[in-house]
Amino acid sequence: MKKLIVVLFLTASLILISEQAQAQDRGFGIGAQVTNPAGLSFKGWMSETAALASVMSFTISENNSTFYLHLDYLNHKTYDELEWDFGYMSYYYGGGARFIWREAGIDNSFFALRGPAGLNFNFTEVPVDFYIEIAPTFEVSPDFSFGFTGGIGFRYFLN
Repeated sequence: MKKLIVVLFLTASLILISEQAQAQDRGFGIGAQVTNPAGLSFKGWMSETAALASVMSFTISENNSTFYLHLDYLNHKTYDELEWDFGYMSYYYGGGARFIWREAGIDNSFFALRGPAGLNFNFTEVPVDFYIEIAPTFEVSPDFSFGFTGGIGFRYFLN
């Protein structure tokens, strides 16, 4: 049952991101993020300043399988003072949720709320962006706790 819920959540998230992104000039991007968490990175622009961003990763082994997914709503503000011919930089902040499922002898699911903030660099001539972010996380299930995640990544935009 948990696997079905995870698959449905992932499918709905990706459909929502890709449908919203098709109406925008920047479109839908796919790439990779390193550090914590490392995985596939997705971003879909909903307007000139708003986007949905997600990272997904998984490991499959005989005794220890893990699935990670977060989905964030991000609001971007462009640095107008920086006038570069090859691109522009913006900062962003937002909110979202994180889900981790682990199978290590027993099934464990973890749910957290996120508050990401970061810097984003978009190139004007090629459909690529680079970003760095940090996100405080508030674990709400199974126990309450506080921590940080962050990442460095890139995306190639398909539209």
